[in-house]
Amino acid sequence: MPTSSYTHIFGRSDEQQTLIALLGQNDPITPCIVINGPSGCGKSLLLSTTLNDLERLCNQRWILISCLEGCSSASHSALSSTTPKPLFELILQSIRSKYASHFPISECRCDGAASFVVSLCSLLKALATNKPTSLVIVFDQAEKLRDAGPLLLPLIVRLGSLVGEQLHRTGSVAHHSRVVSILVTRSPWEKFSSGTFHLEPVVVPVNSYSRDQMTQILHSLQPHDASQTRFRRFVDLLLTVCFPVCRNAGELIHLTKINWLAFEEPVVKGVIAPDDEWGQWKFAQPTLKRSLSNLYLRQQASAGAVNATVTSLELPYFTRFMLIAAFLASYNPREADKKFLVKTKALLLGPRVFPVDRLLAIFHALLRNESEPVPHTSLLISQIASLTALGLLSATSPANVIGGLHTLGANMGSSSFCELDALANPRYRCMLSLETVKAVAQSVDFDLTAYLADFSGVC
Repeated sequence: MPTSSYTHIFGRSDEQQTLIALLGQNDPITPCIVINGPSGCGKSLLLSTTLNDLERLCNQRWILISCLEGCSSASHSALSSTTPKPLFELILQSIRSKYASHFPISECRCDGAASFVVSLCSLLKALATNKPTSLVIVFDQAEKLRDAGPLLLPLIVRLGSLVGEQLHRTGSVAHHSRVVSILVTRSPWEKFSSGTFHLEPVVVPVNSYSRDQMTQILHSLQPHDASQTRFRRFVDLLLTVCFPVCRNAGELIHLTKINWLAFEEPVVKGVIAPDDEWGQWKFAQPTLKRSLSNLYLRQQASAGAVNATVTSLELPYFTRFMLIAAFLASYNPREADKKFLVKTKALLLGPRVFPVDRLLAIFHALLRNESEPVPHTSLLISQIASLTALGLLSATSPANVIGGLHTLGANMGSSSFCELDALANPRYRCMLSLETVKAVAQSVDFDLTAYLADFSGVC
């Protein structure tokens, strides 16, 4: 396949060619690749662009898995250190939802590593109806795999080999199919392994952009109505001030967008001449220096920008309902649950603390009319842990972990179960404002106020 067929990625041509050579044209030559580099160096752009091109040109499938969602760290979930089941089911359901919607949802559930490999092979057979195919599984934030049990990381590294052996035993048309694991991380591979793996992955390092590369990237952001000379002068000043302390491309692009107006405003108002470089530097210097103290904080320039951020909270579909259920559990009294959830004034009382069994009960009540099957309980457990890790929920029980759910299933069926037992039934509080949850509810077409007691006169 000629190189011109692929989308050009500025400053990442060598890494792109390496990836294309490793993955091949639907015939990868390695079962595991590690892409490491500092934050903001273009790893996500490199992967998404290259894999989309391979899918378009070679029909090579790929999915993205968030390790934060699939295996939250042990500090937030004791369950994640004992079983990789949530991650396995997340992988299977992601493949099914993207490429094999006809595949039975019941086949996307597994009890362990062996059943996961069998289910993954069944999915590959469903994809490779006429000819073999290859599937790339991208594990974002792969450093989370180090805290998810001693056997999970070796399994992910050898996943391609294990799937190949299983498919070869079945003898179907899919036995030539390939699975490639790509681990994306900010940590060097030496922190994952000390050379003890049976099969070491291929490591593709991605370095930070140089100043010349960053300059050309920022030049491409020039507004259509801006003077090229003044904008390039502004980019040079911005990098002079900020580049020595920040090489994160995303942050520098953000600083360019929010500081350009302050740099251009004196010229537009006629305070200084367009060719007065010293005058522009004098006016822009205080704003640029203030930006150094706000690095990574993303302070908004206006209330409108804040509202735009509130309404752009990106979460998976079922996770949004989990967040809505947490908000209802925090702001509704327990006695109001039956009124609002068995069937279907402005002062909002709360947030109250709620036990996790009440959260799951509200979640299932909200989704009882959904045509799509509700995710397995293990995935719901990982979602609660992820929401806690993101700061959207706050654990208030002494246990401080969702790992209490590991004993919840065994205890709920007994008469001795007590909802005040922090280990068996941890307690949480929703940390979002009403406006934010309204935006989340609107994104899934859910009437939030109809389910809030303080908006319906329920005591």
